[in-house]
Amino acid sequence: MDLRQRVEDDRGILKRLQLLVPGYRGYREGEDIRAADSLLRLQVADKIKNGRATVENTRQALVQSNQFTALNDLAPLIADLWRLEGEIRFAEQGYTGISPAVRINPQQLDRLYEYDFGFAQAGDQLDQTISSLPSIASGPNAGQTGAVIATARGQVNQLDQAFKARIQAIEGIRVS
Repeated sequence: MDLRQRVEDDRGILKRLQLLVPGYRGYREGEDIRAADSLLRLQVADKIKNGRATVENTRQALVQSNQFTALNDLAPLIADLWRLEGEIRFAEQGYTGISPAVRINPQQLDRLYEYDFGFAQAGDQLDQTISSLPSIASGPNAGQTGAVIATARGQVNQLDQAFKARIQAIEGIRVS
């Protein structure tokens, strides 16, 4: 479901009145898109958090079954997932205040939401890769654990690069 529509449908009386005030409509629409973008990013961050929990549980299962070869590969993946989750959860929200220092119009916020929606789909792919890890690590194909971990780390790296480029998707502004 497109969260922009959900936010729009959940507007109360006050927000609907604000849409009627000249000069305030753009602000209200921008704030609603920003709220939808924030909800979407929080969903992605939660998926990454759940994926990290899966990896940590896999690590514990490997230790309990005396399979130590993949443990060195799991630690960097867990660290990558911690970092990426934090970047996504606490990212700038495209503030659209009445008098902001840098103006971002509703169309630009819409593009940011579309960008983050694609990012959410990539997060789903990472989640699928990580969810296969416990069964592979504890099954007869435990030797493939390293390959799954490498795939997950590659996906985390791609997500990280895409997320760092998100501001360029709306303005072409480079943030260092």
